[in-house]
Amino acid sequence: MTAPGLIRALAAAAMLVGLGLGAAAAAESSISDLTFDLQALQARIATGDKAAYASQAERIAAVGAAIAAAKPEIWQSKRETDALVIYLLSGGQPRDVVHLLESGAVPPDEIPLIRGALAYALGNEAEAEKRLAGVDASRLSLRLAGPMAFAQSVIETGRDPAKAIALLDLARLLAPGTLVEEAALRREIMLHADRRDVDNVARLARQYASRFGASVYADGFLQALAGALAQTGAIENATNFDKFQPFFAALNPGTRRGFLLGLARAATTSGRFEVAASAAAAALKGVAADSVEEARGKLYDAMARILTPDYDAGLAELQGVSPTKLERRDQELLVAARGVATFLRQPPANAPTSPTDVEAAAKADPNDAAAQTIVLAEAALGRTAALAAPKGNL
Repeated sequence: MTAPGLIRALAAAAMLVGLGLGAAAAAESSISDLTFDLQALQARIATGDKAAYASQAERIAAVGAAIAAAKPEIWQSKRETDALVIYLLSGGQPRDVVHLLESGAVPPDEIPLIRGALAYALGNEAEAEKRLAGVDASRLSLRLAGPMAFAQSVIETGRDPAKAIALLDLARLLAPGTLVEEAALRREIMLHADRRDVDNVARLARQYASRFGASVYADGFLQALAGALAQTGAIENATNFDKFQPFFAALNPGTRRGFLLGLARAATTSGRFEVAASAAAAALKGVAADSVEEARGKLYDAMARILTPDYDAGLAELQGVSPTKLERRDQELLVAARGVATFLRQPPANAPTSPTDVEAAAKADPNDAAAQTIVLAEAALGRTAALAAPKGNL
């Protein structure tokens, strides 16, 4: 073995030993075995194993080092070349495979699929589409089929969202219980939200909460989903809100309150006050008294109510919210909301004289109370932010 080859082999062995596989296991493990272990690790991430998430980068690096140190004859096996594709589609480093392709060790008929996965990993969508779009994922090995269908869906999203959704359905079918299924559910839910397909969003969101509610990625995804549902109008009224009750029930109490509060805030700032009121009311059920969650729920609920005949009760609730219980962005929203509430009851002769308010009021549709409120709130928020900005040293 040449000196560089010996160094790569030792590096691969050291990494595998560091992962607890041992020197003997390192000698016996094929690239296929190592990618199988990587997929198993990622499946644990989908179930909420934070230790698995923390070790993922190290495990990927170990597979990359093993690829670099592998003997040329190993790539005569279809199982091993498929493992290269799995590695790339599972977050592997492209540089590890580029060097291998340049070596000429990979059989020519396996190169197109590997180059397609390489283009996908590098973000070269046109090249990835050229090489992967015609691949029938269902005819690939079971371990590769799910990741391939997922990659194809990503490629198709910008051109054909309906086809992308169908490929995500296929990916979930081919790779149940894996990180591929978890990621496919997240992506498919957001695509349906973009299309305002409320029934499918509600159905798949409940499935996600039931199967992957503890995923390492769940918190971030649910926050993004709350915003998307309000901003896209996928939830635009109480009827649509009620379709999500099974999804809410599938979440644990803390996660459910967090999601509902995120939805209420997003709906408030998007002018969807009926949804904001429903979400805030649901979040306030069972919430601890005098808590941050209670203060947030009352703020969003009050902002919705001041635009209804229940204005007086909404204003009283708004005035009762303690700013000290809110984080900075909600403190600013509270100040803006109180300013808007005051404006809504001002006599016409006392219309705002601030240039900012005059300009904002002119932009708002006079027949749309929600639009007026949002525009005026933004103007008030701009003034309060300027007042709260730190001053230079005197």
